[in-house]
Amino acid sequence: MTGGLVQPGLVHLGLLFDGPDDLVASALPTLRSALDGGDEILVAADRAVVRRLREAFGSEARRITFPPPTSLVRSTEPDFLAAVRGWVRPGRRTTVLGQYLPTMSARDCAFGEDAVGVVRSDLPLTLICCCRRDLHPDLVAVLERTHPQMATAIGVVDNPGHRAPATASPTPAALWGEVAARVGVDGLADLAALRRCVAAVAARAGLEGDAVRAAVLAVHEAAVLAVRRGEPDHAHLTLEVRAQPGQAVFSELTGPHGIPVRPGPSGDPLAHLRPFCARAAVHDEAERRAVRVLSTV
Repeated sequence: MTGGLVQPGLVHLGLLFDGPDDLVASALPTLRSALDGGDEILVAADRAVVRRLREAFGSEARRITFPPPTSLVRSTEPDFLAAVRGWVRPGRRTTVLGQYLPTMSARDCAFGEDAVGVVRSDLPLTLICCCRRDLHPDLVAVLERTHPQMATAIGVVDNPGHRAPATASPTPAALWGEVAARVGVDGLADLAALRRCVAAVAARAGLEGDAVRAAVLAVHEAAVLAVRRGEPDHAHLTLEVRAQPGQAVFSELTGPHGIPVRPGPSGDPLAHLRPFCARAAVHDEAERRAVRVLSTV
């Protein structure tokens, strides 16, 4: 529950603060709304923040769980994404407030923030990511770049500094291991080569039967979408497939930027391929389009 409205997926908020009082003042509107909406709430913050939040909420603070700040830190990005998935509760939202730690690497932090937005955007979560203004400038820049909205004392506001991950970003591709296969084709005339590539990698990763066929079909449809333009027969298309054996197959198709992707009857331009994969996303840039498909074992 954010801003009094039920949100269908991830709400990813940034919060810049000078000290504990500032953090609490900026977080209170969102946390109160979450509490009123029946969210499960986790606050992983330092003792000064926890003490002030307990004072602000009084007896209602018993409905908030206060794990240590380090509980949100994981050694690898896949482990972090698994932890994020573990916060989900059936039939209700979860709101999580966490603080950037001074020891965090800006690169790793940026990777994790981008990955949450790309890979976990469908989960019923509100994340409030907090960064002190006096931390390393690179960490402050990460927070300002990776959050579409900011939590403030007057409520949630749009963040003009937000920049969505570019198609060239390693997120989320690098989460799924080294490239297992790469194939390039010209246009749609030789999609059989793409299908054979995906089938071979999927089988090695542990997919079987219908799961392999679904992964192949999803990538085939993604290929059509990746080169949708005036002359699809002449557009060069590149497929990269990555795999984590026993877990997932990640396929990324890139081609020249085509005509705008039009929503289907449901309003979702990828609705026709979602039944065949765990997740799909399309990213457009000035010169190219990338379509990403995740199939799980």
